[in-house]
Amino acid sequence: MNILALNSSPRDHETSKTELVLQKFLEGARRAGATAETLYLRNYKINHCLGCYDCWLKTPGRCIQKDDMSEVLFDRYLAADLVVVASPIYNATMNARMKLFVERTLPLMDPLKEPAEAGGVPHRFEKMPKVVTLSVCGFWDPAMFQALSLTWRMCLGKDLVAEIYRHSSEFLSIPEFQPQAQVILDAVAQAGEEVVLQGQVSPGTMATLSQDLAPADTLARLLREFWSQGVGA
Repeated sequence: MNILALNSSPRDHETSKTELVLQKFLEGARRAGATAETLYLRNYKINHCLGCYDCWLKTPGRCIQKDDMSEVLFDRYLAADLVVVASPIYNATMNARMKLFVERTLPLMDPLKEPAEAGGVPHRFEKMPKVVTLSVCGFWDPAMFQALSLTWRMCLGKDLVAEIYRHSSEFLSIPEFQPQAQVILDAVAQAGEEVVLQGQVSPGTMATLSQDLAPADTLARLLREFWSQGVGA
């Protein structure tokens, strides 16, 4: 299996929890025999969608703009067997860089075909990669992922094979939480292995990787202390 990971976090590798969780997932995928490459969207020039619909009507399947999305990322996406789209939660959903990428995938769709049972506009291309969505959030409430999950389900339909969401992510690197954090990160790696071997994540693994690190009131207090120290966003 050829996996392409797309990370839209603006943070560096040392501070990005999106990167931490993503690389754990890919570690498990490689353990199962997959090859995986990570592309960082911050390194690519992606123009805004023009809303012209030329990619549907005049140049079917191709955007008329010439930038890294149309000349690099679009074809890399189509060539992969599995794509992992990884974004931190910003204002209750994916961040702007990932949303920019998603909007520029409009050429994948064909409005003249019959709608798929799973919803959304049907695909233009016969071969489409399966997709895993991955996100992290500093807050302790898993409900923070609801809007993101709905968006991905509407966009991806049957191509979505797994959703990996990790709340309280800023605590994953704090020493006092390391025993629990290691269990969670090991489960994320297990999820990567299961997606390669089974095409999905088992309920037990999902429950482990999404478990609480501590009671909500404890996490709320610690998070306030964390941000009061001005630690990076």
